[in-house]
Amino acid sequence: MNAIHHFTGYENGTERLEIEYDIPPCQFPALRRIAIVPPSDVDAIEFYRLTPEAIPAAAAKLSKSLDADAYDCYLEPFAED
Repeated sequence: MNAIHHFTGYENGTERLEIEYDIPPCQFPALRRIAIVPPSDVDAIEFYRLTPEAIPAAAAKLSKSLDADAYDCYLEPFAED
């Protein structure tokens, strides 16, 4: 599967998708490390929840800032068109 990856944030309480940032290919290796994607998932095709401590680092890699306590954030794959 060819996938593109997004950094997503679901609002605590409602679980609504509130944040969705494209991950540029040049930032993907860093986000992969931050999300602790295991080497066995070569293409990162699973969903990886970021720990609250990892959220600020991941957001900074994307030049964003957000309240880590307000969201559950993930590294998510999407099928490439």
